[in-house]
Formats: sequence, C-alpha cells, structure tokens
Amino acid sequence: MKPDDIDPPPILGSWRRLYLAVGLYLAVLIAVFAFFTRTFNR
Repeated sequence: MKPDDIDPPPILGSWRRLYLAVGLYLAVLIAVFAFFTRTFNR
C-alpha cells in the first residue's frame, strides 16, 4: 500500500493532527478528573 492510497481523516486534515487532538483531549480529561478527586476527597 502506497502512502497515496491512505484516505485523510474526516476532520483536521491529517492523521497526525487528529491523534494529537485526541491525546490532548485525554490529557485534559485526566487532569480534570484528578482535580475533582483531590478537591472532593475530604
């Protein structure tokens, strides 16, 4: 399979940007849950 045969993702234009966005989203989600856990665990 040649690189030209791979379809681009439906959003963000490239797979690299899509994976970066998903990783960033997960990091923010983990940070928010950690904040809530530390804040309300008293």
